[in-house]
Amino acid sequence: MSSPEAKDGGPDTAARAAAGRSDPFDVSPRAAGALGLGATAVILLGALVTAIPYVGYAGEGYSPLNHFISELGETGRSQLAPVFNAGIVIGAIGLGLFLLILSRRLTGRYRPALMLAGIVAGTSGALVGIFPMDTHAVHRLVSSVFFCTGWIVVAVFSVWLARRRPSGYPRWLLAPGAISVAIFFVFLAVYSTYRPIDPDAPIVVRSAIWTVPLLEWASLLSLLLWFVCVSLVLVRRPTWPSTER
Repeated sequence: MSSPEAKDGGPDTAARAAAGRSDPFDVSPRAAGALGLGATAVILLGALVTAIPYVGYAGEGYSPLNHFISELGETGRSQLAPVFNAGIVIGAIGLGLFLLILSRRLTGRYRPALMLAGIVAGTSGALVGIFPMDTHAVHRLVSSVFFCTGWIVVAVFSVWLARRRPSGYPRWLLAPGAISVAIFFVFLAVYSTYRPIDPDAPIVVRSAIWTVPLLEWASLLSLLLWFVCVSLVLVRRPTWPSTER
């Protein structure tokens, strides 16, 4: 007569099952996808709500064509800055957790790479909301870290997806990934040439279309679009995509 342990696969199997139940990152793909969509929605909704009543130093309304993202969180000027900053903090933490969950489903060296990039990008993104534009030097540091690591998140997953056959994920995800990385590269190249006389001074005069903030918005939106695409794939799956060869 077999023992209960033998029927269940022994004590090691029971221990692994218990560990799995206590693992906060061991969630269903639908839950992970919902987290990604929810975090993205929080960021976008916070930005939209804050932009509507915004009045700049020259009395102008907010436009992504010529205003930096962080101007929405400037507590000395943006009327609903706390709303935007809270949305950034909550959304960045949510997307950071989403990346940690997603990284566990990758294979090889891509798993720790995505995990590390996700932690850095998520943490720096949250710090952008904790240290808004008014904090000047600290804000520039954390926002620079975010934009220098945001594209890495997309690149790591996209390279893994391109090289892994089968990956369990649709290959059309390579398209939004490539677009996002390309936009980030263009933005970082253009931003590297941006040299304001006084980086801490309020921006009063600006052209109707300003390339630097426009590309900054394009980078963020392309990154959020990538999150939405991956999340939509996951919310439609009852189980995680298989990565077995």
